[in-house]
Amino acid sequence: MSDTETNRALLTEAFAKLEHGDPSAFLPLFDDSITWRVMGSSNWSKQVSGLANVEAELMGPLFARFAGPYRNIPELVLADGDHVVVLAKGHADTVDGKVYANDYCFVFRLAGGRIVDVREYLDTKLADAVLG
Repeated sequence: MSDTETNRALLTEAFAKLEHGDPSAFLPLFDDSITWRVMGSSNWSKQVSGLANVEAELMGPLFARFAGPYRNIPELVLADGDHVVVLAKGHADTVDGKVYANDYCFVFRLAGGRIVDVREYLDTKLADAVLG
């Protein structure tokens, strides 16, 4: 299997579980040196490097806003070498009783089967309005 096929399969499997609110196949793919960039100019837009920092500065605050599982439903997975692009629709209920339903385009870069870089594109105005 080529790197393209392997990388596409890894992200396809991870999103297949995340579609049902299960991050168990996604989280182990993160490399310790991961850099995650939430693109745009919102309260959530930032660049964070290092797995511990990604968990503390991005995932922790985000998941603290959710009342239940976070689902991210893939619509399209494209791969080319070490890059995988995923178009997806996210869905979660917030602790404030709102529905957070955003559209995403994730651009992942993998090395050795691990995610080392993420660029996340989303409706940042919606994120600010629903998540604060």
